[in-house]
Amino acid sequence: MRARTQAGFTLLETVMALVVLGVLAAMAAPMMSNGARAYNDSTARVETLAQLRVASERIARELREVRGNPLLPGNYEFDVMTAGSVRFVKLDGTRVTISEAAPLATLAYDTPAGAWTLTDRVASLDFRYLQADGVTPATGSADVAFVEFELVLNEGGHNFPQRGRVALRNTP
Repeated sequence: MRARTQAGFTLLETVMALVVLGVLAAMAAPMMSNGARAYNDSTARVETLAQLRVASERIARELREVRGNPLLPGNYEFDVMTAGSVRFVKLDGTRVTISEAAPLATLAYDTPAGAWTLTDRVASLDFRYLQADGVTPATGSADVAFVEFELVLNEGGHNFPQRGRVALRNTP
């Protein structure tokens, strides 16, 4: 009589293969999860940095347009000069307000009327007004020559600061 040969796997071999596969999956799942979390975190931070760059550039661009007061030479047309907001008149006569109410930084115009969000992740936005020496704080629009700003955005508990300084040059 001939011996029969069997083809396939025994039940024990199948169970052992499933156990080994389960252990490998249990080890790989946290690594894959951590990789996905790291990717999402870095994507959010890159987006925050992009918002920071765009908002800072927009603030600087608007401040470069501050109009000198034709009635008072050497003065600029600032209506509000506080640490948290600035309102001024641009060269074209448009009144501009840049302000912060965390988590928003907004840019508002009187003509055409409207307000737009510069960014929605603001931790703080501070303005400083300096005299011509670049160090001494200005006492008002009569002696301001530089406007400094610091914009800090927050993403996932991390702060991302950006500073800028604009020299005012549009004298009448």
